[in-house]
Order: sequence, then C-alpha cells, then structure tokens
Amino acid sequence: MRACHACVRYTLTSFPSLSQASRMTGSDEDGDSGWDAWGTWSDCSRTCGGGASYSLRRCLNGGNCEGKNIRYRTCSNMDCPVESGDFRAQQCSAHNDIRYQGMVYEWIPVPYEPSAACALRCQARGRSLTVELAPKVLDGTRCRADALDMCISGVCQEVGCDRQLGSGAREDNCGVCAGAGSTCRLVRGQALPHVSPEERRYTTSSAMPEKINSSLSMLTFYPVSISLHTESLQGHREEHSLVSPGSYIIGNTTVDYQKGTDRQTLRTQGPLGADYIIKVKYAAPKDTMVQFLFYQPIRYQWRETDFFPCSVTCGGGYQLNSAECTDIRSSQVLPEHHCNSYPENTKPTPKLKECNMDLCPERWEQGPWTECSVSCGESGGLQERSVVCVEDDTHGQITQVEEWKCTHSPRPITQQSCNSFTCPQWVAMEWSQCTVTCGRGLRYRVVLCIDHRGQHTGGCNTSLKPHIKEDCLVPVACHKPRESVPVEAKLPWLKQAQELEEQRTATEEPTLIPGSWSPCSVTCGLGKQTRELKCRVLLSFTQTEVDLPEEECGEERPQLERPCDGGACTLGPGFSPDLQDPQGPHAQGEEPHHWDYRGFSGCSASCATGEQTAVVRCVSRERGGEEVDDSLCDPSSRPPVMGRICNPEPCPPRWEVTAWTRCSASCGVGIQTRSVFCMRVLSVEQQDSVSVSENECREFKPPILQPCNQVDCPPAWETEPWQECSLSCGGGSQVRKVFCKQLLSTGAYWTLGDTACPGAKPAPHRTCSKTDCLPYMAGGEWGKCSVSCGLGIQRREPVCQRLTSAGQQVMLARRLCDGLSSPPLETIKEPVKRCPLILGLSRIYIQTRQEKRLHLTIGGRAYLLPKTSLIIKCPVRRFQKAYIRWEKDGRPLHSCKRLGVTKSGSLKIHSLGVVDSGVYVCIAGPASDSFTLKLIGSDSRLIDRPVENESDPEPGLDLTRIQPRFNLQDWDTQGLPHCLPFTPSLKGPSLSLLPGGVEASVLQVQAGALVLQNPPMTFQRSLNISVEFAWRLGDWTACSASCGDRGMRTRRVRCVTPEGREVTPSVCHHLDRPVSSQLACNLHDCPPSWVASVWSKCSTSCGRGWRQRQVSCGQVESGGAVRTLAPSVCGRNTRPADRQECTCDNCPAWVTSPWGKCSGKCLGPTLTVQKRSVICRHVNGTTHPDCDPRERPVSVRNCSSELCDVHWRVGPWRACTAACGSGFQSRRVDCAHLRSGRTLADQHCTWHRRPATWQHCNATTCGSECKDTTHYCAVVKRLKLCPIDMYKQRCCESCLQEDGST
Repeated sequence: MRACHACVRYTLTSFPSLSQASRMTGSDEDGDSGWDAWGTWSDCSRTCGGGASYSLRRCLNGGNCEGKNIRYRTCSNMDCPVESGDFRAQQCSAHNDIRYQGMVYEWIPVPYEPSAACALRCQARGRSLTVELAPKVLDGTRCRADALDMCISGVCQEVGCDRQLGSGAREDNCGVCAGAGSTCRLVRGQALPHVSPEERRYTTSSAMPEKINSSLSMLTFYPVSISLHTESLQGHREEHSLVSPGSYIIGNTTVDYQKGTDRQTLRTQGPLGADYIIKVKYAAPKDTMVQFLFYQPIRYQWRETDFFPCSVTCGGGYQLNSAECTDIRSSQVLPEHHCNSYPENTKPTPKLKECNMDLCPERWEQGPWTECSVSCGESGGLQERSVVCVEDDTHGQITQVEEWKCTHSPRPITQQSCNSFTCPQWVAMEWSQCTVTCGRGLRYRVVLCIDHRGQHTGGCNTSLKPHIKEDCLVPVACHKPRESVPVEAKLPWLKQAQELEEQRTATEEPTLIPGSWSPCSVTCGLGKQTRELKCRVLLSFTQTEVDLPEEECGEERPQLERPCDGGACTLGPGFSPDLQDPQGPHAQGEEPHHWDYRGFSGCSASCATGEQTAVVRCVSRERGGEEVDDSLCDPSSRPPVMGRICNPEPCPPRWEVTAWTRCSASCGVGIQTRSVFCMRVLSVEQQDSVSVSENECREFKPPILQPCNQVDCPPAWETEPWQECSLSCGGGSQVRKVFCKQLLSTGAYWTLGDTACPGAKPAPHRTCSKTDCLPYMAGGEWGKCSVSCGLGIQRREPVCQRLTSAGQQVMLARRLCDGLSSPPLETIKEPVKRCPLILGLSRIYIQTRQEKRLHLTIGGRAYLLPKTSLIIKCPVRRFQKAYIRWEKDGRPLHSCKRLGVTKSGSLKIHSLGVVDSGVYVCIAGPASDSFTLKLIGSDSRLIDRPVENESDPEPGLDLTRIQPRFNLQDWDTQGLPHCLPFTPSLKGPSLSLLPGGVEASVLQVQAGALVLQNPPMTFQRSLNISVEFAWRLGDWTACSASCGDRGMRTRRVRCVTPEGREVTPSVCHHLDRPVSSQLACNLHDCPPSWVASVWSKCSTSCGRGWRQRQVSCGQVESGGAVRTLAPSVCGRNTRPADRQECTCDNCPAWVTSPWGKCSGKCLGPTLTVQKRSVICRHVNGTTHPDCDPRERPVSVRNCSSELCDVHWRVGPWRACTAACGSGFQSRRVDCAHLRSGRTLADQHCTWHRRPATWQHCNATTCGSECKDTTHYCAVVKRLKLCPIDMYKQRCCESCLQEDGST
C-alpha cells in the first residue's frame, strides 16, 4: 500500500479518578420524636467493592413513631482485587454443591432484569435453565454490572458516583464526579475532504487534538478504513485495524466499532488507558464526511496549596494559602503562564482562615535585669528583675493574672549575682634595654590595663598607672663626650609603649575606642597631639564592630589630648654650623622621612579565609619613627602592597535568606515569601558555600512568609466565574453573579451596595457557544390520538435537524442522523373522557342437571346441557344499554326466533342447540368482554358444533376423562360430583356450579388436580380442564409524576386466558415475556410549592445549637428547570420551618502530640528541654477554642540529652607575636561534644565560662645586630670579659669570634 499523504489523528489520554466516600441514606432525616438514640453501625456487608452497614433504633411510645427504625450507609468503598471476581457470581457459585431437582449445576448470574434486580437469579452454565435461588441478594450487591446502584434489603438503592447512597452525584462530561465540567473542553467538528477521481484510491486527511479524558464519538460516511495507534504512559505502543464490527480492548480501553453500508461509528467511554491516534483512510473517490466529538482535558490547572503555617502558635492567628499551576498528568508544579493559556482557568483567590484559636497558657513574663550594683569585684554585685504571671487574650492583649495560674511551670528567679570578677589592673611589662650603650640613657616598658580574662581593656585608674619611662646608666666609659640630656627611645619601644598603653578593643558591651593620635601640631619644639573617640560594640554572631551613639557608652572617657616634642628647631643666623649634631640625618645625607610597614589591617572575614593587607605609613627619622602625613614621603619610593590570608577555618553553619518576594496583594492581607537555607561558608573571597542539613543550624529558623499590605481595600466589583453555557452549541447564554465588595485588613469581605463601587458594573450575562451544532434526531408533530376515550397513544415521525449558531433550527437529510438516538416517538395522551366499563365475572359454570333457564354474566365460561334456555347479562357503566352490540365468533349477532337482545342489553338464547356453542362478545363502545359457551352430550363429552373454522379447536373441557361416566352413585343427593382433577397450572378464575352445578370462589392447581377452596363439598370423580395461556400487553400504569419532566408510564404485561381473562404470571413463565415499553407523561408545569434544602450543620459542636436550611417558593417547569417565585405565591401558612434546635454531644478535649526531640537550648550538663503541641480538638479532628484552660497539659519540660554533654575544648597556644620582648599569643577554643568530639555551635556551651583565647608571652630580651659598638672590644677580648652579658652585647662580633676559636 502506498504511503498516505495526510492522516486524521486523534490523541486520547487517561487520568485517574477521584476517591470515594461513604454516606448515609435519607433515613437520617426522619423525625426523632418518640425514637430512642440510633444504635451502633453493623459490620460492613463487604470488605471491598462497596458494601452496606445499618443502624437500628427503637420506638419508645408503643410503635407510633414517624419515620424508619433502620438506616443504611455505604462502606468498604475501595475497589476489590481483580482476582476476587463478581460478587453476584460468588453468590450463585455458592449453590454449586446443592442439588436442584436431583441435579448439580454450575450456576452463573443471569443478565440484568429490571423487575428482579435484587433477586438472586442464576442460570445453569451451558443450559437454558434459569432459577431464582434466593429472593434477595446480599446487601451491597450491584443492581447491575454497569452501575454503582446497590441492593439493600432486597431493594435497589441509587448510589452516586461518589459512592454515597442517594447523593445523586453524577460524573460530568470531564469524568469528574459531581464536577462542574470546568476541567475539560468540548471538541467537536467534522471534516469534508473531497477526493477527486484523478487521485489514487487510498488517501488520508487528518487533524490532531490531544488528551481526551471523557467519551469519544466519531461517525464517518462512505467507505473508509480506520486504524488505531495507542501509546501508554509507559511507552508501550500498539496498532489495530478495525475491520469487523464489535467491541475491542485497545490500550486498556473498550472501543465499540459499528460498520454499515455507508457509515461507520466508533465510540468509547473515558477515561482512556493510553494515548490514541485515530487514522481514517478514505477509499472511494467521492464526497466523504467525518464527524467527531470528544472532551479534551485541560492539562494545566490551578491547584490550591496547603495553608501556610499559622502566624502564631496560640492566641488566635491566621493562615493563608495560594494556588500553583500543576500538570495534572505528572503532578509537577509549572510557571503560571501554562495555566493562563487556558481561558477556562481562573486562578483561585488566596484564602484566609483563623488558626490556633486556643488561648495561650498563662506564662511568666520577665522584665529586664537592672544594672549591676557594682562593675567588678571578687564578691560581685546584685541585679534584679520583675516576674509576673500574664495571659494573652484573643486580641493579643497581655493581662496580668494571679500567680497560681502559672504554677504549671517554675517561677523564674528575680535576683542574681553579677560582675563577680576581679577589677581590671595595671600590668607592667619588662623594661627595655637602655637607649645608650654607654653613660646615661632611658629605658621604657609597656603598661597595660588587663581584665579578669587576661584581655587588654580599659577601666583602670589612671592615677595608679605605673610610669613607662625611667633613667638608666650603662657602666661603660664613652669614648667622646655625650649630651647631658638622655637620648629618647627610638622605635619600636617608644611607639609600642605609647600605642599599647591605652589600646582598647570593642567588646559585646558598648565601649569607647580611641583613634590614632594626630601628628604633632608643630614640626619642632613642644606641641600637642589629639585623637577622636568612637562608641563601638562587637556583634558576636558576625564578629563585626558597629558604631553607636556616644551616649550609649557611659564609662570614663580616655585622654583626648597630649603634649608632643617636635625636636630641636633649625638654628638661626649667627649660629655656627659646626655646633650641629654630627649624628643627625642631614649630616649623613638621608631623607628625613621614609615609608615603613606598620602591621596589618583587620581581617576581611572572621572565618572562611579572609585577607589582611600590610599597612604602609610615612614616618619621621628625626622623631624616632613617628607617623607623619603621607605627603612628606616620596610617592615613587612607596613599597609594594603585601597581603596574607587570615581566619582560614570554615564558618559555622548559619541561616541564609533570600529577599522577600513582592506582596501578593496591594491591600487586604497579602503574603510575602522567601527561601531560607542552612549554609556553611567555605571561602568568602571565592563565594564558595555549601548547603547542609537544617539540623546543623542551631539558631531559630527565620520565617519563610509574612503578611503585608494589611490595609482595607477600596470597594471593588467582584465577579464569580461564568456558569456553564446554557447550550454547548447553537448560541447559548452564560450568567454570573456580580457583587460590590470590600476586602478588609482582617481578610473578611464586606458586601456593599452597587453604588459604593466605582465604574460600570460588569455584565452579568453574555452569549456563548456561537457554533453550529452537530445533526441530531428530533421529533415531528404529534399525530392523532389512537382512541376517543380513555388512555390513547400519540405517535410522531423522527426528523434530522441542526441548530445553527444563530439559534435557528434547520432540517437536514435523514441520512446525516443515521445511528443517532431518537427522542420518544410515542406518548400516552391523558383521557379526554372516561370510557365505558363492562362489569364481567371470571367464572366457570358446569351444568350437572337439566333446568329450563339459567342466568349467567359475561366474562366467564359455561358447560351446559342441551335444550336449556340461557340469558347472558352484560352489566355496563357509563354507556346506554340500548346501544350494546353482541358478536359470536367474531361476527355480528342478529336477532331471530331463538335468539335476541333485551332492552337491558342481555343476550337471550332459547333452547340451546349444537349451533349455539361458541364465543359471545358483548360490545359497549370501545369496551368489550367475552363469554364461552360449550354443550355437554349424553356421553359426558363436549358436543362438537358444525365445523365452520378448523383453526379454532376446543381448548377447554375434556369430559372423556371423567371416570366413570355420570352414574347415580357418583353424585350426592343434590347431583354434584365429588372431585374434579385439573391438569394445567391455572390460578385465578372462579368455578361456579349454581343450582344444577357447583361454584367455588378460588381455583388453584396442586399436583395436577383442580382444588376448590371452600366448596360446598368434595368431589370424588375426575374432571380434566386444559386451558392455553399467553402474554398480552395490558393497561398503562399511573404516571410516576404528576408534573414536570420526570413522569413515565409503563405498559403492564399480563398473563391471560384465550378469552382475555388475567391469571397469575407464573402460569406463563415458560413463555417469552414481551418487553414493556415506557412513555413520558404529565409533561406540564407543576403547581408552585415550597422547596427546602437539606439542613445545615449544627451551629455548635458541643451542646445545644441551631441548624438552618433554605426554603424558597419554586415551580418545576415541563422542561425540568426550577423557577423561583415570590413567597406569596406558595402561601405563607404552609411554609416549612427553616430553623430548628439541634444538640451535639461531641465536646472538644485537650489533645497532646508526642513529646518532641530532646534538642532545645542546653541549660546545663546533659540538660535541655523538649516540647509538644497541645491542641483543643473535636472528635472529628477539627480544632476548637472551647477547652478549659485550667486543664491544659504542659507543653514544655526539661529532659536529658547527650547533645548537651559538651565542654570547651582548648587548642595549643600559637607562636608568640614577638620574637623578643613582650608579645601576645592565642589559641583556639571550641565547644565540642565529650563523647564524639564533634564541634558544635558556641551557644551549646554558654552555660559555663569560656576559657581565655589569648595571653601575653615573654620571649628573650631583644638585642641589636651582632656588631661591635665600641672601640674597646680588643681590650674586652684581651681581658676575657665576653662572659659578662653587658660586654658580650657591646662586643658581639669580637666575642662571637672568640667563642668560635675556642
């Protein structure tokens, strides 16, 4: 076959169904007056597949209660496993081992029978034998296999798609139970491709809609070939070509395919089990049409999220939710533009609800600690605070209450000791070397103010500060005269003494930090230096310093000004240059200022590898390396920038947050969200960080949402979604409700009048479905009624029509509607007038002795002796007796000498003869009734009349079986036979033997004999009567509804005798029963009446309350729509109550969750806290604010945890910062677990004091370079004075040579 150049393709997709629930029958609504309480529910009749459970109650006033004593509900609604089989089949198979009429059969269920839907009727496999094995199936058995309706107590009960009794829930076009049809869209259309004779025979035209979820219907005209291609969600592919009609299982879905001479039909019900591609191949060069209809699901739909956490844990808060765009096939959340592409999608507005309305338990409210009574000291001081018991009301107000209400938790302390440490003290370092190598000089030392932790701080009494400079004498003779004034110290000792004497660092308490001293105010001579003060505090979490206002630092202010000496001034005129110091810098040709490295800047990060840069300053050689302004140094000789890394250890895990999103609403109550991560920073410079478990972040997790824009919105128009279009095609209309509302800051809506909203009111109506409808079958004009009185039938012809987009009906060719269902073509017309009625009697009369005249009534059967005169009466109503007509054997009966009709309408026959045998019919207008007359001969046999119609054999009486013939001994004194055996199964007609005969009221058949109940005596001889019976359509039943569009009439099916007399239906059980037809009736508007909705829930969940319902005046129209009318139309006196009292016994109670992990803040060694939630909850799972607060269980308690088995782990001291003289050294101090050794956050160890992290370190005394500094070193070496430190230092080089030589 050649490749197709076009294809019709339809892609179909399945989606999961909804879960089901249980519901009770309407008996719950019965009145409770006089009834005891309902008993417990029984066990479910089934464990799966939908069963029934019942509950009983008893009447307390002697059986005069209104309502039912039993109620039902569904249960076990989950589907049964496939291997469990059909429930009705299981009940049939239970009789397989029980003999029936001596045989054992394998029983299977019979097809659905509406008249016996809940009887266990089973058929023997492979046989035509059908038997009712039980009058009722087990509760929960489906009435029929293709519906959810179930049998309960032998009655078929309606079950909705939600598997609830009497719910009336039905699947919408999208396959959603009780849905509004908003999750799919109708796709319908037709293709009219034309294939010219010049083209090849096999061509294809196609389109490709996707993802069908509900039913598919496709109709093609003229020869085509259809093939199906399926692909499951797992990727399994199949291909099928439809050739012969029938049902196919394709892609886990049943497909019905019908094929005619000029059309083909393809139908299937959703949801589908795979994606379908339908290819239609045209096989004839003529006009061809393809019609298709299906419902395409909306793949991307809005789904409301769960409510966000409550804004508070108790005392009344609120929760908000949002909506997210979801792919219903994969359940993935997608960007919003996917859902916005569907016009049917409307994003749900965020919902606001109250939460945690239970009052917060009374708690201890602690005030701030007062300032400590002392700042330091061995015994310490005291500080106090206030502690009161408070409670929070629902408005967030805090009120002080009695202290006994807080006794559920220990009362916090109100007094504690403070500042129990030694006060800071001046600590003097070792003296430096003398500033000269001979004679008199100066020496310096560093004096620091050290606190109790060994850290350099402030706060020492300046009047008690030791001096930092003193004279010194070197006992070495100078080789030339020196100035009498001691030489001032040079760097590093002078600068170190000046900078460290009052160096201060920021702490966690506000501290005044002095800045650097300014350059001296003069370049020579005596001047002054100044500096600035800043109030700073150290933030322990980020290890950064922050400036504060100076008033925050209330301590003593350090010195802001000091004198300085700029050195000797330049000599004026008249002074000899020879008197200048030959050791000055100008004498040696050096620059007076030069660049010098002065330590490093602060680390750029407190952890995760920061950087430090070497500080370069311009210093003065003349003033011993004192820093001066950078402009005094040569910029070209500035040394290069040097740096080093610092604090390389990773940072502890901490919470990282993103920026808040934009507020979801500009007014009312909006929400803002952000993401919160637990991160560990590895490198600040490279911005390298990793995400770790939230458990590693010990601080409280920052909130992920917050309310915003909590202000009242201005009034605005609010529209509800458009309701479903009144028509799916042909031009319909849609309505919606429009309100003027104002959203308040509390989240509640306030409905206002239309005048309060600005702008024009949105339209509440609009047109829709402006497309042509597909052809459909409709009914034409009704014909004439079949009768002139009583119930008749009207018929009409079907017509093919189409509703255009303009709303006009257009007639089409009949072939375009072939295969479509037609509306009812017959209906029962209400009687115009009542028809005549013949009052016949269904009796059998057997004459046993000769009499002159008998009077019998129409409607029976008589076996008479010849020469008897007979009068057959025909009593009628609503008919003139003068117009009664008689027929015999179907022919009009004319009066003659022996036969005539009386004025009362009775038939009179004189002297019966053989020709008088036959069937007589009395006719009164449309009514008629019959009477069968047979003659008995002298040999006890029926006398045959002359044969006029060989097709009418005698079905009735055979007297040849009377054994013996009528003899005197067989009759009693009145001439009556004693027994009349009766062969066929006959029930119903009476047997009448009047004077000269026998009469009984009821005739039954048992074991083949005719049994007379209450006869005058028992007969002893045999009489065999055989009758032929048949099914006949009888009268129509009363209409099931008096008005509206739900009325139906059903044609009765009767089992009758040849004369038309009705007998019991079991007599005709061996015959094929005709199908009873149904017709619509009473299709007119109902009178106005009150319509009441179901009762609402009780207003209270505990105790007495009220429940309400909606009561309105309505009228059901003939089309089924309900029109609302004014209350005055229905009459206020008969209006049902819309409010009644109710009682609920299920009061709420305190419910506690299990205790949480023992992982709170450490309070001591292995001691921490654990928490649990305490909620006031109703038995149905909802929260309530009505529990007694005094009975509330505790929610926090102390516990023991190994996580708090921690200690401060100290590392080794690092190398001293100075190779000689006085320096500092530090060590690492971490909070660690005792057993595992794992490093924890410092907050876990805060319950005991942290060890010092630095201390002073004293190295060897610093010396100069190893050179001889005096001319007397040869003498020192010769006198062997090198072992003396003083001489060894002055003659280092010479003494080192001596040590090497020895």
